[in-house]
Amino acid sequence: MNKSPTEELFWDTAEIHEIDGFWYYAERMKPMAAFRSQFECRNDDVFLASFPKTGTTWLKALCHTILHRHDQEEEEEEEDILTKKNPHQVVPTLEFSFLLGRVQHLLLSPRRRLMHTHLPYSYLPEEVTRSPAAAAAAGCSKLVYLARNPKDTVVSMWHFYNQVHKGSAGPLSVERAVESFCSGVMPWGPFYEHVLGYWEESKKRPDEVLFLKYEELCREPKEQGRKLASFLGRSFPSTTDGSGGTDDDDEVEKVLWRSSFGRLKELEVNKYGAVGEQGLQLSHTIYFRKGTVGDWKNYLTLDMAQCIDQVTRVKLQGTGLSLDDF
Repeated sequence: MNKSPTEELFWDTAEIHEIDGFWYYAERMKPMAAFRSQFECRNDDVFLASFPKTGTTWLKALCHTILHRHDQEEEEEEEDILTKKNPHQVVPTLEFSFLLGRVQHLLLSPRRRLMHTHLPYSYLPEEVTRSPAAAAAAGCSKLVYLARNPKDTVVSMWHFYNQVHKGSAGPLSVERAVESFCSGVMPWGPFYEHVLGYWEESKKRPDEVLFLKYEELCREPKEQGRKLASFLGRSFPSTTDGSGGTDDDDEVEKVLWRSSFGRLKELEVNKYGAVGEQGLQLSHTIYFRKGTVGDWKNYLTLDMAQCIDQVTRVKLQGTGLSLDDF
Protein backbone atom coordinates (compact mmCIF):
# COMPACT_ATOMS: atom_id res chain seq x y z
CA MET A 1 0.00 0.00 0.00
CA ASN A 2 1.39 3.41 -0.94
CA LYS A 3 1.68 5.91 1.88
CA SER A 4 1.16 9.62 1.49
CA PRO A 5 4.17 11.95 1.98
CA THR A 6 2.82 12.82 5.42
CA GLU A 7 2.92 9.23 6.70
CA GLU A 8 5.94 7.05 7.34
CA LEU A 9 6.98 3.98 9.31
CA PHE A 10 9.64 4.93 11.84
CA TRP A 11 12.26 2.18 11.98
CA ASP A 12 9.77 -0.13 10.21
CA THR A 13 7.56 -0.46 13.28
CA ALA A 14 5.87 2.79 14.35
CA GLU A 15 3.54 4.92 12.24
CA ILE A 16 4.40 8.60 12.32
CA HIS A 17 2.59 11.54 10.71
CA GLU A 18 3.83 14.93 9.58
CA ILE A 19 2.12 18.16 10.69
CA ASP A 20 3.49 21.59 9.78
CA GLY A 21 6.97 20.25 9.14
CA PHE A 22 7.32 18.01 12.22
CA TRP A 23 6.75 14.28 12.70
CA TYR A 24 4.71 12.67 15.50
CA TYR A 25 3.52 9.23 16.53
CA ALA A 26 0.05 8.67 15.05
CA GLU A 27 -1.50 7.80 18.43
CA ARG A 28 -0.21 11.03 19.97
CA MET A 29 -1.93 13.39 17.58
CA LYS A 30 -5.29 13.60 19.38
CA PRO A 31 -3.83 14.17 22.86
CA MET A 32 -1.40 16.70 21.38
CA ALA A 33 -4.31 18.61 19.87
CA ALA A 34 -6.16 18.42 23.21
CA PHE A 35 -3.17 19.84 25.03
CA ARG A 36 -2.85 22.63 22.51
CA SER A 37 -6.51 23.63 22.64
CA GLN A 38 -7.45 22.94 26.28
CA PHE A 39 -4.42 23.90 28.32
CA GLU A 40 -4.78 27.04 30.44
CA CYS A 41 -1.54 28.66 31.44
CA ARG A 42 -0.78 30.22 34.84
CA ASN A 43 1.67 33.06 35.28
CA ASP A 44 3.90 31.02 37.59
CA ASP A 45 3.99 27.85 35.46
CA VAL A 46 7.35 26.37 34.55
CA PHE A 47 7.61 24.52 31.25
CA LEU A 48 10.56 22.31 30.40
CA ALA A 49 11.09 21.43 26.75
CA SER A 50 13.54 19.17 24.97
CA PHE A 51 14.04 17.01 21.93
CA PRO A 52 14.01 13.32 22.96
CA LYS A 53 17.29 11.91 24.29
CA THR A 54 18.92 15.24 25.05
CA GLY A 55 18.99 15.05 28.86
CA THR A 56 15.29 15.29 29.69
CA THR A 57 15.47 13.03 32.76
CA TRP A 58 18.24 15.10 34.33
CA LEU A 59 16.51 18.40 33.50
CA LYS A 60 13.29 17.25 35.18
CA ALA A 61 15.10 16.13 38.32
CA LEU A 62 17.24 19.26 38.51
CA CYS A 63 14.39 21.74 38.07
CA HIS A 64 12.15 19.90 40.54
CA THR A 65 14.92 19.87 43.13
CA ILE A 66 15.62 23.59 42.65
CA LEU A 67 11.97 24.59 42.91
CA HIS A 68 11.18 22.43 45.93
CA ARG A 69 14.44 22.42 47.83
CA HIS A 70 12.83 24.27 50.77
CA ASP A 71 9.62 22.22 50.79
CA GLN A 72 11.16 19.37 52.74
CA GLU A 73 13.75 18.54 55.33
CA GLU A 74 16.62 17.93 52.96
CA GLU A 75 18.67 16.02 55.51
CA GLU A 76 16.09 13.22 55.58
CA GLU A 77 16.34 11.25 52.34
CA GLU A 78 13.05 9.49 52.95
CA GLU A 79 11.34 12.85 52.34
CA ASP A 80 12.92 13.17 48.89
CA ILE A 81 10.28 12.28 46.30
CA LEU A 82 13.00 11.33 43.79
CA THR A 83 13.78 8.30 45.97
CA LYS A 84 10.20 7.12 45.48
CA LYS A 85 9.33 8.15 41.93
CA ASN A 86 11.13 8.34 38.61
CA PRO A 87 11.66 11.95 37.37
CA HIS A 88 9.18 11.27 34.55
CA GLN A 89 6.51 10.51 37.16
CA VAL A 90 7.40 13.59 39.21
CA VAL A 91 7.43 15.97 36.23
CA PRO A 92 4.89 14.83 33.62
CA THR A 93 5.28 15.26 29.89
CA LEU A 94 2.02 16.99 29.00
CA GLU A 95 1.22 15.36 25.67
CA PHE A 96 1.62 11.96 27.38
CA SER A 97 -0.58 13.05 30.30
CA PHE A 98 -3.37 14.00 27.93
CA LEU A 99 -2.87 10.69 26.14
CA LEU A 100 -3.24 8.70 29.35
CA GLY A 101 -6.03 10.81 30.87
CA ARG A 102 -3.88 11.75 33.85
CA VAL A 103 -3.85 15.49 33.40
CA GLN A 104 -6.57 16.70 35.81
CA HIS A 105 -4.52 16.28 38.97
CA LEU A 106 -1.74 18.39 37.51
CA LEU A 107 -3.98 21.06 36.04
CA LEU A 108 -5.84 21.55 39.32
CA SER A 109 -2.76 21.51 41.52
CA PRO A 110 -2.60 24.51 43.88
CA ARG A 111 1.21 24.39 43.83
CA ARG A 112 3.44 25.98 41.24
CA ARG A 113 3.22 23.66 38.24
CA LEU A 114 6.32 22.12 36.70
CA MET A 115 5.67 20.41 33.35
CA HIS A 116 7.51 19.10 30.34
CA THR A 117 6.93 18.74 26.61
CA HIS A 118 8.76 17.29 23.61
CA LEU A 119 6.67 19.38 21.23
CA PRO A 120 8.33 21.99 19.01
CA TYR A 121 7.83 25.61 19.97
CA SER A 122 5.52 26.21 17.02
CA TYR A 123 3.03 23.63 18.33
CA LEU A 124 2.77 24.90 21.93
CA PRO A 125 -0.50 26.49 23.13
CA GLU A 126 -0.85 30.16 22.25
CA GLU A 127 -0.86 31.12 25.92
CA VAL A 128 2.68 29.81 26.20
CA THR A 129 3.96 31.37 22.95
CA ARG A 130 2.35 34.80 23.20
CA SER A 131 4.34 37.80 22.04
CA PRO A 132 6.82 39.56 24.33
CA ALA A 133 4.49 42.57 24.61
CA ALA A 134 1.50 40.42 25.54
CA ALA A 135 3.59 38.42 27.98
CA ALA A 136 4.86 41.56 29.69
CA ALA A 137 1.32 42.90 30.03
CA ALA A 138 -0.19 39.70 31.41
CA GLY A 139 2.70 38.18 33.32
CA CYS A 140 4.30 35.09 31.93
CA SER A 141 5.30 31.55 32.70
CA LYS A 142 8.90 30.38 32.42
CA LEU A 143 10.19 28.03 29.75
CA VAL A 144 13.50 26.12 29.91
CA TYR A 145 14.87 24.32 26.87
CA LEU A 146 17.72 21.83 26.94
CA ALA A 147 19.74 21.10 23.78
CA ARG A 148 22.46 18.51 23.19
CA ASN A 149 25.18 17.79 20.67
CA PRO A 150 23.52 16.06 17.69
CA LYS A 151 25.98 13.14 17.50
CA ASP A 152 25.39 12.13 21.14
CA THR A 153 21.67 12.63 20.56
CA VAL A 154 21.78 10.17 17.64
CA VAL A 155 23.56 7.50 19.67
CA SER A 156 21.25 7.90 22.67
CA MET A 157 18.25 7.79 20.35
CA TRP A 158 19.56 4.62 18.68
CA HIS A 159 19.93 2.80 21.99
CA PHE A 160 16.56 4.00 23.32
CA TYR A 161 14.38 3.34 20.28
CA ASN A 162 15.91 -0.08 19.71
CA GLN A 163 14.51 -1.04 23.11
CA VAL A 164 11.13 0.58 22.51
CA HIS A 165 10.61 -0.53 18.89
CA LYS A 166 11.73 -4.13 18.84
CA GLY A 167 11.03 -5.24 15.29
CA SER A 168 10.90 -8.87 14.18
CA ALA A 169 14.11 -8.40 12.19
CA GLY A 170 16.04 -7.41 15.30
CA PRO A 171 17.73 -4.12 16.24
CA LEU A 172 18.14 -1.49 13.57
CA SER A 173 21.67 -0.44 12.68
CA VAL A 174 23.28 2.77 13.81
CA GLU A 175 23.55 3.64 10.09
CA ARG A 176 19.74 3.66 9.89
CA ALA A 177 19.58 5.83 12.98
CA VAL A 178 21.92 8.38 11.39
CA GLU A 179 19.88 8.35 8.16
CA SER A 180 16.65 8.92 10.06
CA PHE A 181 18.19 11.71 12.13
CA CYS A 182 19.71 13.55 9.18
CA SER A 183 16.50 13.31 7.15
CA GLY A 184 14.47 14.57 10.09
CA VAL A 185 11.85 11.83 9.66
CA MET A 186 11.57 10.70 13.27
CA PRO A 187 9.28 11.40 16.24
CA TRP A 188 9.33 15.14 17.03
CA GLY A 189 11.86 15.68 14.25
CA PRO A 190 13.52 17.33 12.51
CA PHE A 191 16.02 17.86 15.32
CA TYR A 192 17.54 21.10 14.07
CA GLU A 193 14.25 22.87 13.42
CA HIS A 194 13.11 21.78 16.89
CA VAL A 195 16.20 23.24 18.54
CA LEU A 196 16.17 26.44 16.50
CA GLY A 197 12.54 27.17 17.32
CA TYR A 198 13.41 27.49 21.00
CA TRP A 199 16.79 29.12 20.34
CA GLU A 200 15.23 31.96 18.35
CA GLU A 201 12.55 32.49 20.98
CA SER A 202 15.14 32.61 23.77
CA LYS A 203 16.79 35.52 21.97
CA LYS A 204 13.47 37.36 21.68
CA ARG A 205 12.31 36.67 25.25
CA PRO A 206 15.37 36.01 27.45
CA ASP A 207 13.43 36.75 30.63
CA GLU A 208 10.85 34.05 29.85
CA VAL A 209 12.79 31.49 27.75
CA LEU A 210 16.10 30.02 28.92
CA PHE A 211 18.18 27.97 26.47
CA LEU A 212 20.59 25.50 28.10
CA LYS A 213 23.13 23.10 26.65
CA TYR A 214 23.64 19.61 28.06
CA GLU A 215 27.41 19.83 27.61
CA GLU A 216 27.61 23.09 29.59
CA LEU A 217 25.59 21.52 32.42
CA CYS A 218 28.12 18.70 32.51
CA ARG A 219 31.16 20.95 32.27
CA GLU A 220 29.98 23.79 34.57
CA PRO A 221 27.28 22.31 36.82
CA LYS A 222 27.53 24.93 39.58
CA GLU A 223 27.49 27.90 37.24
CA GLN A 224 24.65 26.50 35.15
CA GLY A 225 22.76 25.40 38.26
CA ARG A 226 22.92 28.92 39.69
CA LYS A 227 21.85 30.36 36.34
CA LEU A 228 18.86 28.03 36.19
CA ALA A 229 17.85 28.69 39.79
CA SER A 230 17.99 32.45 39.24
CA PHE A 231 15.86 32.16 36.11
CA LEU A 232 13.25 30.14 38.03
CA GLY A 233 13.15 32.70 40.83
CA ARG A 234 14.85 30.36 43.31
CA SER A 235 18.32 31.91 43.49
CA PHE A 236 20.80 30.39 45.88
CA PRO A 237 21.83 32.68 48.75
CA SER A 238 25.21 34.15 47.94
CA THR A 239 27.53 35.90 50.37
CA THR A 240 31.05 36.79 49.29
CA ASP A 241 33.70 35.61 51.73
CA GLY A 242 37.10 37.16 52.33
CA SER A 243 38.74 35.19 49.55
CA GLY A 244 36.28 36.34 46.92
CA GLY A 245 34.31 33.09 46.95
CA THR A 246 30.73 32.47 48.03
CA ASP A 247 29.26 30.46 50.87
CA ASP A 248 26.38 28.94 48.87
CA ASP A 249 28.49 26.09 47.51
CA ASP A 250 27.12 23.56 49.98
CA GLU A 251 23.52 24.24 48.97
CA VAL A 252 24.33 24.22 45.27
CA GLU A 253 26.25 20.96 45.60
CA LYS A 254 23.41 19.37 47.55
CA VAL A 255 20.91 20.24 44.81
CA LEU A 256 23.24 18.99 42.10
CA TRP A 257 23.87 15.74 43.98
CA ARG A 258 20.17 15.08 44.62
CA SER A 259 19.37 15.45 40.93
CA SER A 260 22.57 13.94 39.54
CA PHE A 261 22.50 11.22 36.91
CA GLY A 262 24.78 9.00 38.99
CA ARG A 263 22.62 9.17 42.10
CA LEU A 264 19.33 8.71 40.24
CA LYS A 265 20.68 5.70 38.35
CA GLU A 266 21.51 3.90 41.62
CA LEU A 267 18.18 4.53 43.34
CA GLU A 268 16.03 1.43 43.76
CA VAL A 269 13.01 3.04 42.12
CA ASN A 270 15.00 3.53 38.90
CA LYS A 271 16.39 0.00 38.90
CA TYR A 272 13.12 -1.88 39.12
CA GLY A 273 10.19 0.44 38.35
CA ALA A 274 8.45 1.03 35.03
CA VAL A 275 6.54 3.80 33.27
CA GLY A 276 3.30 2.67 31.64
CA GLU A 277 2.10 4.05 28.33
CA GLN A 278 -0.78 2.56 26.35
CA GLY A 279 -0.05 -0.94 27.61
CA LEU A 280 3.68 -0.52 26.98
CA GLN A 281 5.78 -0.72 30.12
CA LEU A 282 9.10 1.07 29.81
CA SER A 283 11.57 0.09 32.50
CA HIS A 284 12.98 3.02 34.44
CA THR A 285 16.45 1.71 33.62
CA ILE A 286 15.90 2.65 29.97
CA TYR A 287 16.31 6.31 30.97
CA PHE A 288 19.69 5.78 32.63
CA ARG A 289 22.31 4.50 30.21
CA LYS A 290 25.46 6.65 30.39
CA GLY A 291 24.68 10.36 30.26
CA THR A 292 28.24 11.17 29.19
CA VAL A 293 29.54 13.68 26.67
CA GLY A 294 31.28 12.32 23.58
CA ASP A 295 29.93 8.75 23.76
CA TRP A 296 29.21 8.99 20.03
CA LYS A 297 32.90 8.30 19.38
CA ASN A 298 32.33 4.71 20.50
CA TYR A 299 29.61 4.06 17.90
CA LEU A 300 29.79 6.36 14.89
CA THR A 301 32.19 5.87 12.03
CA LEU A 302 34.14 8.83 10.68
CA ASP A 303 31.81 9.00 7.66
CA MET A 304 28.72 9.04 9.89
CA ALA A 305 30.15 11.76 12.12
CA GLN A 306 31.14 13.88 9.12
CA CYS A 307 27.67 13.47 7.62
CA ILE A 308 26.03 14.74 10.81
CA ASP A 309 28.56 17.58 11.10
CA GLN A 310 27.80 18.68 7.55
CA VAL A 311 24.07 18.78 8.20
CA THR A 312 24.72 20.66 11.43
CA ARG A 313 26.80 23.31 9.67
CA VAL A 314 24.13 23.86 7.03
CA LYS A 315 21.23 23.97 9.48
CA LEU A 316 22.89 26.26 12.04
CA GLN A 317 24.67 28.59 9.63
CA GLY A 318 23.93 32.21 10.47
CA THR A 319 21.90 31.39 13.61
CA GLY A 320 24.61 32.14 16.17
CA LEU A 321 24.05 28.73 17.76
CA SER A 322 26.79 26.14 18.25
CA LEU A 323 26.14 22.57 19.37
CA ASP A 324 29.69 21.38 19.93
CA ASP A 325 30.44 18.64 22.45
CA PHE A 326 33.70 20.25 23.59
